[in-house]
Amino acid sequence: MIITEQKPYGMIRTQLTKEDKISIVSCNTCVRICETGGEKAMNELADKLSKDGFTVLNKDLIGAACDFDQIKDKKVGGNAIIVLACDAGIYNLKKLFPEKKIIPALDTIGLGVWDEKGDITLIKSFSDKNER
Repeated sequence: MIITEQKPYGMIRTQLTKEDKISIVSCNTCVRICETGGEKAMNELADKLSKDGFTVLNKDLIGAACDFDQIKDKKVGGNAIIVLACDAGIYNLKKLFPEKKIIPALDTIGLGVWDEKGDITLIKSFSDKNER
């Protein structure tokens, strides 16, 4: 599985304007297990943004954002998409919605395993050498 960490809320917020119409898209696989995405994290982010006066139009939970077939038919409103997914999901959404402001809400840090106790262990850290 891919290990992610949440970016500070202030870093996400500073990429937005009050005029932005925001959609939040979250993967529901690795990031849900890391507790950085999934329905709960998506709803918490939407609540924070709404309380800060931003317009959140919709929220969309995707099985696996890294699978282009799962997102290719998505209709996402607004001009800004905040993405709770790893770099592969970000890449796919940028490809699918080149006209929208794509705001990554997570940092992809590496490859990990999830054991029978529910513990996550980072087994390989990613470098930025091959970033696209």
